[in-house]
Amino acid sequence: MIDRPTLIRRLSFSLYFVIAFMTFLVILFPFERVKTKLESEIRSRTPLELNIARISPRFLNRFVLADVVLSDRTGRVLFESPAVRAHVSLFGFLRGLLSVDFKAKAYSGELSVRTEQGLKRQFFAVDAESLDLASYALLKNLGLKLSGRLGGAFEMSGDAGKGRFLIKNLASRELKIKGFPVPDLDFEQGWIEGDVKGDRFTIKKLELDGKELKVRVSGDLVMRERGTLNLAVKLKLSERLAKEQAGLLSLLKNRDPEGFYLFSLGGTLAEPMPRL
Repeated sequence: MIDRPTLIRRLSFSLYFVIAFMTFLVILFPFERVKTKLESEIRSRTPLELNIARISPRFLNRFVLADVVLSDRTGRVLFESPAVRAHVSLFGFLRGLLSVDFKAKAYSGELSVRTEQGLKRQFFAVDAESLDLASYALLKNLGLKLSGRLGGAFEMSGDAGKGRFLIKNLASRELKIKGFPVPDLDFEQGWIEGDVKGDRFTIKKLELDGKELKVRVSGDLVMRERGTLNLAVKLKLSERLAKEQAGLLSLLKNRDPEGFYLFSLGGTLAEPMPRL
């Protein structure tokens, strides 16, 4: 049995080690170098720019990234948050696997990101909960007046991934496609489910349900500016909207037994071409 003086001495050494380590973590740890390394890795490996104001410790393996901004090379902001909490897995680190969980409050909702990077594993996952589309600056900058709440999940292992997202109370206002005005639309809910392989995105199901319009889309596309489109589109209009858009509907010759008008969308992402 350990005598009391020995026990006190060992506890004192343990306390000294903890204090010394915390002092190193808070005062001497090169957070500025880590921040610079993160920003340079994103810049060199992706077409994106990451800017972090500062990194602050919260515990042995927990940190807070302040004023995080992710943008493209033109400066267009894709994501921003005043604070992102990061949790590094020590167990994974000991196995040579960098495993980090990020959590942030953004766009009046919550966003969680998990990434695992190692020699044999490249994994990335995103979970979104109740993100407000109306507060997303990128949509406003593109001239899109959209509102609604977005939630769902996406995960990717290697170059293959899959995801499913749900949108509630989606609304569009003053929308124009190729210069032509689109009626203001409201959808009670919509969802999209698809798979990714390399730069190809396969839409297994995209559905929008509203009182005036129902939309169904399936097919695939290549996620590049000149990437090809191969989509099958189905539209079902209310009687009121059908009367307003009688000229457009006269161009759509195919109609299924459920009352959906059918056409396909080809061409490229930059120049889509409807096939009636």
